[in-house]
Amino acid sequence: MYRYLVLLTIFLSLVSKSQTSESDTADMELKVIKWDTLKYKKFDYVLIVGIFQQQRNFSNTFQELINKDTLGLSTQVYNAESKSIAGITLSYDKFQLSFGTRSTPQNGSAGKGYTKTFNIGFNFGDNRWLTENYYRSFKGFYNKGTPSFDTNFKKTGQYYLQPGLTSRLFMNRVMYFTNYKNFSYKSGFGCNYRQIRSAATWILGGSFTVYDLHNDSAIFPAQARPLFNDYANFKSFRSYNFSFNAGAAVTIVLFKAWFISGYFTVGPEQQWRNYDLGEVQRHLSYLAFSGTGRASLGVNLKKFYLLYSFTDDYNIYDSFHIMSFKSESITNNFTFGWRFHTGTPKFYKKFQQTKLYKLF
Repeated sequence: MYRYLVLLTIFLSLVSKSQTSESDTADMELKVIKWDTLKYKKFDYVLIVGIFQQQRNFSNTFQELINKDTLGLSTQVYNAESKSIAGITLSYDKFQLSFGTRSTPQNGSAGKGYTKTFNIGFNFGDNRWLTENYYRSFKGFYNKGTPSFDTNFKKTGQYYLQPGLTSRLFMNRVMYFTNYKNFSYKSGFGCNYRQIRSAATWILGGSFTVYDLHNDSAIFPAQARPLFNDYANFKSFRSYNFSFNAGAAVTIVLFKAWFISGYFTVGPEQQWRNYDLGEVQRHLSYLAFSGTGRASLGVNLKKFYLLYSFTDDYNIYDSFHIMSFKSESITNNFTFGWRFHTGTPKFYKKFQQTKLYKLF
């Protein structure tokens, strides 16, 4: 396998060299608009089609903070079995649409049940402002800590399953990049721009999130419920969240083609939570924290790009001194994309003259 990676690296380096040295012709040139700077270029009038494959680890982790635990039952981790997700992403000008679903089940998924997965995302904006929107759904989880309470696990290899446990998340995130004249966020994470010199920026923004977790019965196994006191019969949860975030991003470019990008944001989040504890309903308001960390590397040429990215999205729903609850999605993504010179439709030219278009 390593020799193929070496050959691929040599091939991409040769293509990069040839593309950066080739003369531009009128009919082959990918046009550039006002965002042209000495730091990056934008591909205008181009439809970008990307095919991606993801390895995603999605989990909900619960930990009680009251009682002493001698059996190791105070932490309950529910993982989605659906790790492999395949999909497509389409980019044009300020728009990006992506959607994916699970691909072939993993060979090592025996005993972990089956998770139905659906993801869709929609982004709009340029290098000043960007709004990211996505919805993801997981149905069917297994309990990672099954060996701590099931003595038959070593024989059966069967995890404690919650096939009806469903997790849904809708997020709208807005980001403002202070150094937008020199830094292109989309170059490192969407490849509809091309960063040609290294740059960095501060990020300011916020998000609105609706997170829903529900089951048709108590989520925790019977052996662990006594440790969770009032939350023993916890069966569903919904939270409406508003957050303000700040952070930084950087892209390092080599030979005007190879790049390494990364960003991190964190900030306070106001959460309005609804708990279904069986016979009791609770409505609470909390101030917590949320954040996002993302890194990518790849090669970004005039006609195509290869991109690997790592993303860690998390939300913390702690009930202080009672129970800790963290929802986290760790994603490894590999995308291959190609750019098609399509021109600009007449209806889109009219849209470009609107206030909404010029706002972002």
